[in-house]
Amino acid sequence: MSGTAVRQKCARALRNPIVVARHDSKPLVVLHVEDDDNDALLLRKACERACIAVSVQRVSDAEEAMQYLAGGGAFADRAAHPLPNIVILDLRLPSLNGFDLLQWVRARAEFQRLPILVFTSSLSRDDKSRAMAAGANSFFVKPASFECLVQLVGCFPAASQPKLI
Repeated sequence: MSGTAVRQKCARALRNPIVVARHDSKPLVVLHVEDDDNDALLLRKACERACIAVSVQRVSDAEEAMQYLAGGGAFADRAAHPLPNIVILDLRLPSLNGFDLLQWVRARAEFQRLPILVFTSSLSRDDKSRAMAAGANSFFVKPASFECLVQLVGCFPAASQPKLI
């Protein structure tokens, strides 16, 4: 996918107008739910290359993500494990999958406005429809090249902004 195509996809995925800008200098807190160590490392490196002020908090499965979001167990210290501004979610996870996590998150009032971007290797239209129906804000097939990933993560700050309803 070319750089222009990635920017166009970002624009389409984020077509709801951004009405509140981030005015603080705090890094964007991203909860990355990903079981593959290589994919997790690539996302971190892409954020660095895109020069995004980001704090990536990675968990490797849906149960751990639920604990993180609920502030339970090892994630009780919110200074060390702050609530995320955005969730980057892989669908293919061990045990509970990304669809299960989407349903859990959207069933909780405190997370209704939490942006969730699905990053998956799945090309299935059914997976995309199911993820969007379950409450994902956007659905992206993991880019084949690192440079395309860098351009895609450049969309994260805009995707994390709250919108008026």
